[in-house]
Amino acid sequence: MKFEYNFVARWVVDGFIEINSQRSSFNVTYVSDCLGDLLSALLLLNSNCVSKDDGLRTVTSCHWNSEPCITTWNFTLKSNGILHIIVKYDAMEGNENKTDIDTECPYDTLLELIILKVDSLIKEHGIVGYKENWDHEFPMGTFLKLKNYLLNNKTYSLEEIGDEYGEIKISDLRNDFEILFK
Repeated sequence: MKFEYNFVARWVVDGFIEINSQRSSFNVTYVSDCLGDLLSALLLLNSNCVSKDDGLRTVTSCHWNSEPCITTWNFTLKSNGILHIIVKYDAMEGNENKTDIDTECPYDTLLELIILKVDSLIKEHGIVGYKENWDHEFPMGTFLKLKNYLLNNKTYSLEEIGDEYGEIKISDLRNDFEILFK
């Protein structure tokens, strides 16, 4: 398995994902928050990161718009932790819709592959640099929850404070940075 996601110019990312000898290449623009959408789709499948009350799902998807083409990622998590992945490329011209990937792999294996690349990307470009290159904020909270899951195999540590009128959740900023820099 391989995953590449690299800035090639301001507002342009080039890369590919390869799973079980099936490959989908992409060249996408800032029109979509591609990385944020992909990480969110993976997060919503993870019961260690999202509760049923907060939108835990077994099926998610995201769409990467690359003017005028669209790459669609569909994920279905099976009860044994196996993820069914379908990646389709729609060129929009002549209704050319092509399935590049239709396969299965362990959820944790795919997640680790993607988080390792995202970790490298944010450490190379920085938070402000990412925003300047992409025109979308780096999906820090989603990234930290998923990275914490891979490192510690548990829910992200949050403190709940409040009263009878409501509650808020607070993370420890030092812990946030420790996970970021691990």
